[in-house]
Amino acid sequence: MKITEFLIIDLDARDLVDLRTTERHALSLAELEVLKCLVSHVGDVVSKEQLNTAGWPGRVVAPSSLTQCMSSLRKKLVAQTDIELKNIPRYGYSLCIVDEHDIATDETKAETVSTAVQPQTEEGHVAFKSKRLNINLASRIVWSTLVVLAGIIITLHFSGGLKKAVNYIALLAKPQIAAITTQNFEFNHTSSLVSKVFLDSQSTDTSQQATSADELIANWFNYEDVLAASSEKQLFTYDNGQYESIALCNDFGSTCSDRQPLNLVRTADAPVTPLDIQWLADTKLRMEQVTYNKILLDKFETENSGVVEDVYRADVYYYSDTKNVVRADVRLSMIFDSDNRGKLVAAACITDDMLREISIRYQFSGDFKLKQSLIDGKVVKTFLVDVDERSFTSPQQVSKESATIYREIRKNVLQNEQMVIRQVYQDDDSGVWMLPLWGETMVWAHREQVSL
Repeated sequence: MKITEFLIIDLDARDLVDLRTTERHALSLAELEVLKCLVSHVGDVVSKEQLNTAGWPGRVVAPSSLTQCMSSLRKKLVAQTDIELKNIPRYGYSLCIVDEHDIATDETKAETVSTAVQPQTEEGHVAFKSKRLNINLASRIVWSTLVVLAGIIITLHFSGGLKKAVNYIALLAKPQIAAITTQNFEFNHTSSLVSKVFLDSQSTDTSQQATSADELIANWFNYEDVLAASSEKQLFTYDNGQYESIALCNDFGSTCSDRQPLNLVRTADAPVTPLDIQWLADTKLRMEQVTYNKILLDKFETENSGVVEDVYRADVYYYSDTKNVVRADVRLSMIFDSDNRGKLVAAACITDDMLREISIRYQFSGDFKLKQSLIDGKVVKTFLVDVDERSFTSPQQVSKESATIYREIRKNVLQNEQMVIRQVYQDDDSGVWMLPLWGETMVWAHREQVSL
């Protein structure tokens, strides 16, 4: 779907595509439908009611949903100087597209008018000459600066530094964790705690958190025996607009004693699907009899004895309205060369319950830089990874359910030379990560340390 000469909507991939830079922005289902509605009424004012009907058909949503959707669309359109998404107070929104040819014509006319007006007096003539001298001097300074910058850019280009610099700046520009809200709730007659993670681009309206914890598990049933009432539970959740992920430790004291935390993903825009936890536990037990994903411990070469390697392992399950669950067997392995630098290997094998064989496998590795920050009392570790090796096994056939992660890996992992991986919790036996699976997915992983 064409918006402008250089901007289109890839309806199949649900992406906003800049043809000049080939940059892609993933759109949630609501963002896609709202944007399509605005594009079909370019220049007109579209009411909030009409946009709500387009983005959330048959659903009653809070006013903040449309506001947040528009905020997200503006961020994804920020590089498009010829497009403006206007807010019409108390009514709706309008998508305005400026003709760049008209702008250039107006600028030419303005320049013609300004040069046609000449000062008539001697004082005016002197002032005019002085102004021209100042303009010429400023032009020389600008050109000199541009020449120096061009030299620096050419040097960086041939040394390979330009690409790294551009990639690193793009990496830093990615949304960061803005808040981690925490809420107590009762689950299976047990006092529990849920922490919800928000990025910069997301709303952190705590007034909407009152029912969110109950809604997370409202579709679960037959969990009384699997998730015992005798132990405290902690959950971390993240909703990226397309997928909602939940990482649950079933036995939490001062640390997570659960060796197999429950990690679940579902499509956020789809109707809530009932989930039989007992059936899932039986399915997990069968699928996890085979472990396809093994990172060799000798992947890291070091001459120093006593170096400790951190290895994290987790199983993540995507479920929908079918009985076919998709399993991602995830491994994360790293060693530190210093307090904030080291090497990392990440790998995932994806299978599903229908094929029961390896369908997708990917791995990437490289050096990382670690940045730490304190957000809402929680230590957040951000690993900026320079990817130097990657591999991908493309499946011969993909089920409808496993296609969800196949598209995400192709789009968000394989094309990136730098990756951002975040950790929002760690103890001696486990860690909670945001990993590149279904978008960014919350994963509670079991931790082991190995001396090399």
